[in-house]
Amino acid sequence: MSLSTPTLGFIGRTAEFKNNVHDLEEKGFNNVISSLKVIGAPWVAYYDKNFTGKQRDKGKFSSLKMITDDLGDPEIQLFEHVNYGGRSVTLHKETNLHDIAFSDIASSHKVKGGVWVLYEHVNRQGAQLVSFPGDEVPSYLPLSFNDVASCVRPLLPKDFRFM
Repeated sequence: MSLSTPTLGFIGRTAEFKNNVHDLEEKGFNNVISSLKVIGAPWVAYYDKNFTGKQRDKGKFSSLKMITDDLGDPEIQLFEHVNYGGRSVTLHKETNLHDIAFSDIASSHKVKGGVWVLYEHVNRQGAQLVSFPGDEVPSYLPLSFNDVASCVRPLLPKDFRFM
């Protein structure tokens, strides 16, 4: 991934990263990146250090994680309530949750395969939550994502672009 700052269009100071970056402050790029160019694997940008906080927050981020997980056999199970309670639905492909009467309902999930992106709005819009194989998220409350997911999709091997 190539980064530049402080102007748009890859002008200004640049850096190239080929591995995860736990703390962009150590690299002199904390909260100042204005352009990204991704070649190869997809990446997730986090608002806070060590891959925490909101993801992809309009260029103001503090850590970067390259996605190296197996993207085959995607499967996520969404639950209506925290701690995996209530109704559930198991998905294997991109789904508009309005279409299955599960929009703005999910409060927890388990990822059994693939890397998944949950979106606040349909058409991959709004806030995002990225989840990796083996992730079990018992509550969206601490993530400020409770009862807001309207669309989910697995990343596919062809999805090699910035999230």
